[in-house]
Amino acid sequence: MNKLTDKEIMHTLLNEHKLCASSLTNLILESSDQNLRNDCSGILNRTFQHQKNIFDIMSSKGWYTTTQASQQELTTAKQEVSKIQSSMNVM
Repeated sequence: MNKLTDKEIMHTLLNEHKLCASSLTNLILESSDQNLRNDCSGILNRTFQHQKNIFDIMSSKGWYTTTQASQQELTTAKQEVSKIQSSMNVM
């Protein structure tokens, strides 16, 4: 029987945290009970922290690499977000 590697376990943990964050976000958005929203928001923030810790470990071991966005890509993304916010009248 093949054993899971540390890298495979970490990838699974990272993906599960991403799924959990998405599900918690939907729960918060759909909930009308403020206490439930508050509790879930706290859990979501802890999930974000755990996900970042997992990512940092994976990145330090070379198991998850990212590319640095260029200044032009950052500027374009900011402009697109501004357009969306303007179209929604969100500040």
